[in-house]
Amino acid sequence: MEGLFEVFFSGRELKGLSPRSSGSSSWAASGAGVEAFEENRINDQVMGYMSAPDDGTQPPTATELQSLPGGGAYDALLEPGRSGDLLAAMPEIFRNDPPVRCGANAELVGLSCAFGERYAQQAFSPAAVARIFQLAGRFWNPGPAGNVQRLPITTGSQLFIVGDTHGQLEDVLWLFFKYGKPSATNQYLFNGDIVDRGGHSLEILLLLMAIKRDIPNSIHLQRGNHEDVQCGIHFGFRTEMQSKFGCQAGGLLWNLCGNVVFPLMPLLAVVDGILTGGRRFAVLHGGVPVDCPGQTGPIRIDEDIMRIDRGRQTLQATHDFFSHVMFNMLWSDPAETMEGKRTNNHGRGNRFLPEDTVAFCSKNEIAFVVRSHEVPRNLRGAVAAHGSKIFTVFSASNYMGSTGNKGGVFFCEVGKGLSLKEHWAPEWPDLSRFFAQHFKTKNATERFAIAEEYEKFGTGAGDAACASPRTTLPVPPAARQQQEERDARFVMERICENKDQLFNQFRSLDDNFSGRIPKDKWVGAMLAQLQPVSDCITPALLDKLHAYWGLSDPVGYVRFLHRFQIRGPDQSDGAPDLMREVSRLRRQLIDAPSQSLERLLDPDGDRTVSQQEFIHFLPQFNIDVPPQHAGALYETMCAFCRQDPLTLDSTVLCLSIMSRDPPPVNQWSPIAEQIGAEILKYRQTYAGAFRIWDTDRDGFLQLEELEQGLQQLPATKHIDRNTIVNFMDYMEGMGVTNRRVSMFEFVRAVAPRTLALELHSSMLKELLKRVWICRPALQTLLAQYDRRAANTVSVSEFRLCLEEINNQLEQRGRPVLSDAQVASICEIAACGSRTIKYDRFISGLHVIDLGRS
Repeated sequence: MEGLFEVFFSGRELKGLSPRSSGSSSWAASGAGVEAFEENRINDQVMGYMSAPDDGTQPPTATELQSLPGGGAYDALLEPGRSGDLLAAMPEIFRNDPPVRCGANAELVGLSCAFGERYAQQAFSPAAVARIFQLAGRFWNPGPAGNVQRLPITTGSQLFIVGDTHGQLEDVLWLFFKYGKPSATNQYLFNGDIVDRGGHSLEILLLLMAIKRDIPNSIHLQRGNHEDVQCGIHFGFRTEMQSKFGCQAGGLLWNLCGNVVFPLMPLLAVVDGILTGGRRFAVLHGGVPVDCPGQTGPIRIDEDIMRIDRGRQTLQATHDFFSHVMFNMLWSDPAETMEGKRTNNHGRGNRFLPEDTVAFCSKNEIAFVVRSHEVPRNLRGAVAAHGSKIFTVFSASNYMGSTGNKGGVFFCEVGKGLSLKEHWAPEWPDLSRFFAQHFKTKNATERFAIAEEYEKFGTGAGDAACASPRTTLPVPPAARQQQEERDARFVMERICENKDQLFNQFRSLDDNFSGRIPKDKWVGAMLAQLQPVSDCITPALLDKLHAYWGLSDPVGYVRFLHRFQIRGPDQSDGAPDLMREVSRLRRQLIDAPSQSLERLLDPDGDRTVSQQEFIHFLPQFNIDVPPQHAGALYETMCAFCRQDPLTLDSTVLCLSIMSRDPPPVNQWSPIAEQIGAEILKYRQTYAGAFRIWDTDRDGFLQLEELEQGLQQLPATKHIDRNTIVNFMDYMEGMGVTNRRVSMFEFVRAVAPRTLALELHSSMLKELLKRVWICRPALQTLLAQYDRRAANTVSVSEFRLCLEEINNQLEQRGRPVLSDAQVASICEIAACGSRTIKYDRFISGLHVIDLGRS
């Protein structure tokens, strides 16, 4: 493959590395868009609450570190001089681990390790891990001089630049198998984002730091945006640590890493000796800092970057010029045009343009910049931009188990520039087999050939050959399926966050209030509401999801919106579907005589239905709704009717019209609504009119009673007998055809369709919605009460954080949680305890699809 130094001198882009070069880019874009959306939301919320470099954490004391237990089965491999043995043993230690699958299931972030709570005994102990983390003070200068590392590559040496690995230890081990063990002449520069997402961030850190201790110039580490306390809270590293060591020891080690290791990592490397003509290039994680307050020109490496106090979190409020520079070095992305610069840049730094990159390179006398930070949209291991002045390299293959991308590294040799090397890491069983058979017995050239054979044919040395070679690294079908599931979940989550707005969009397109709109209008409304939220929601994606969800054309939008609901960690996917249960209740009561119905709803005969009466009413019909959910339903009905307690007739009205599908529309619908309007004109309720018309008091309207009642209304005074018969058929179509009309059938028929849609809209409101949307800010606030990272706060502290969320919502003009809602959320989170495991509660919030359950 062409060397990148040739591209620099010729001004041509490396073939295949253009961001527009791959037909698979649209498929990759959705995954990249999802990740960008998540990071934007977290950054936007969290940075408003960060005020100091150590917010939310506290370094462990010497006494606490000395109290950490030892005795891990493989602790000896972490001792000085044993890093080579550690590297050789790791594939076997973790051979039974599952593959990374957090892309398809966010609940698996940080958890792809089979040891679980047995980790400290069967792998590495907390005491051994702490000793490795404490090496950071020996590796890097803590002052500003340590911000930049100079890497002179001399003749006879080579350097591999590694992009994001994100806890995917399989990729790191495969790189060392394929390209050689780290040494003073075979060096590796890991360009940040070592942690989060996958379940082996810890082991990557242990391995790299152990090798660096034994062979200092073989491994170089740099800080990425995820080497950060707040990122680790939200993206998996803290979850990983606590799953392996428990909340107490895991919290101590987490704080040690976040306060000692991450802040010491350098921010930028200048590489000399690779390019011809004495040129050098820079390596940093995110991008070229631009548009920082007070910035008057290109950022200077030796003046500006060398003055940054890097001993701070990357994700915090940016108070000064240098905090802005540091944030953008780790978080920003390139854009090709001004339009691209304006797109989706909040939360991920200021996008920088080709002229910004050229100016930065010219000012600092460097040839180009190598960065990481994002999966190339062409699914290759790297991508070129800005006229080959900036190159993005990403090393986690099949990122998160669902992206389907190749991993890449840049191979650097003196006088030959850079060349791209790509890979696809095997899963644990194959990786363990390759290491066992070949790592110690084959030389570097032989191992490279074995790895190439595996990636091309799906076999290794000694395996049976495949029927045909793999000319490219294919995207596994499972990865594609998982990406589809991730896309569906992402859109489901945005639907739950925007139900009110979507309902209004749909209803505005529903001329006859049928509760249905054509598919093309459904797509248009979804795009109008959701595409501004995330540009990865496209017409093509919605077309696929329409089929994936099994929707009809036209789309029943009430049922569609209701099927997606937010659940808490202890609310299983089998939690009651209130709309479904009430629909089932309505079907049971649809032919009940009015007197029996009223006695059941209002046993004390005071013409009102209290909350307790309503809660006791439901079980009599085997309606599976727990008391707290029945109470929430009652409160929704009260809010809709603006009554508390509900009158008997209002209760009948709500139960009659509440369903996942509005009443059918036909030629009799306008007449029914006209009758309903006439009833209200005479200050009657629908149920009250039914009682008056039911002259024989049998609880039903016979044809003669219906005729007499209709003739009392001016609009239907002269209605003929045949029309009344047909209208009775229409009302019976609401329930049971038996030549009589029940109270439920009558009320459901004559109540305005707009009223049913308004009640449906009220039913779409969810208790946990505000918590769901604000969970990054809530988690950050809670961490400030949990300085030891034990994942525990008191109920009163949890309530204070919810009240602070309310303050922020109110300042932004957004709906706030009521006192009753705050109390209910505290009750859900506490599960009857005096303390709250807040990480479990927040990470356990999830969206379910009732239509597929």
